[in-house]
Amino acid sequence: MTYDQLVAFLAVAGEGTFSAASARLHKSQPAVSKLVRNLERELGVELFDRREYRATLTDAGRLFHERAAAVIEGTEALRSFGMRLSGKAEPIVRLAVDAVTPLGPIMDIFRRAQARHPLVRIELGTERLAGTADALREDRADLAVATKLGIDASAVEIARFCGVRVIPVARFDHPLATCGAPIPPALLRAHAQIILRDSARGSASPPLNVLGGGLRWTVTDVAAKKEILLAGMGWGGLPEHVAAGALATGELVALQVPEFEADTMELFVIRRRDRPHGVVAQALWEELRRCGPGAGAPAAAGKAPRRRRKA
Repeated sequence: MTYDQLVAFLAVAGEGTFSAASARLHKSQPAVSKLVRNLERELGVELFDRREYRATLTDAGRLFHERAAAVIEGTEALRSFGMRLSGKAEPIVRLAVDAVTPLGPIMDIFRRAQARHPLVRIELGTERLAGTADALREDRADLAVATKLGIDASAVEIARFCGVRVIPVARFDHPLATCGAPIPPALLRAHAQIILRDSARGSASPPLNVLGGGLRWTVTDVAAKKEILLAGMGWGGLPEHVAAGALATGELVALQVPEFEADTMELFVIRRRDRPHGVVAQALWEELRRCGPGAGAPAAAGKAPRRRRKA
C-alpha cells in the first residue's frame, strides 16, 4: 500500500468520478484507475461500486475511507512539522480571498511576511462565492479567506476572520434612489441588478440575493460592479467598506429593499487538513487568525451566506 494509492482513493471518493479525481490530482484517468485497482487488489476487497456513472463507496470502502483519511491527514501534518523544523521557507505561498474581503489587514500581514522572508513569492487570487472552495480543493491555494460556501468542514481547519455587511445601493439620481421606500419588487425588476458571477467551475447554485425575474448584469469583480453602480446603470449590493466613501459623499445611496437581506457575510481563514504547510504559510495562517478585523470569535459563530431567489 502506498501514499499515492491512498491519495487517489480519497480523491475518487471525494469527487465521485475517476475523471474528476484525475483532474484534481493532475494525473491521467488510467493512472488514477490503476492506483485504485492496485490498492483494491492488495486489500482483497472492492472499495467502489462501479456499476453506475458515479463511483460509489462500498460498505468496505466507507470503513476504509475513515482510516485512509486519518492516515493522510497525519502524514501531511508530520510533513508540515518537518518543513517547519528545517526552518526553510517555501518558494511560493498562495492565498485565495473572496471578492468581498477587506484587504487592508491582509496587506499589513503581507508586509510583515515580506520583511521576514523577502525571497518568498506571495500569490493573491480573488474568487467569488464558491470559487474559493474550488481553489482549495484543486490545490490552487494554500490558504483562503472566504465564507463557508462549498467548504467541506470535515476536511479543513477554520477560524473566523471578520464579518462583511453587504448593502443594496444605487447612484443618487437613479430612479430607484428617488422613488421612496420601501421599493416594490415590480419596480426593482424594471432596472438592472448588478451581480457577481460565481467563479466555481460548473456551479449550478443560484446567485446570492438575486431578484428572480428581473433584468441582471453580471460582473467578475467588485471594482467593476462599483463603477457600473456609480455610472447609474443599475442597482446591487456592495460590501460596506467598499461603498462607504461613495455613501459618505452622496454619490451612492442605500436602498430599502425588503427582498434583499443585508446580512453580514461571515468570512473565515481556511486551510486544508490533508496538505503540508510550510514555514511562511504557517506564519500567515497564525497571523490571519489573530489579526483579522473580527478575529478571535469561534468559527461556529459564522454561517455560509444564504443563496436565494425571490419570486
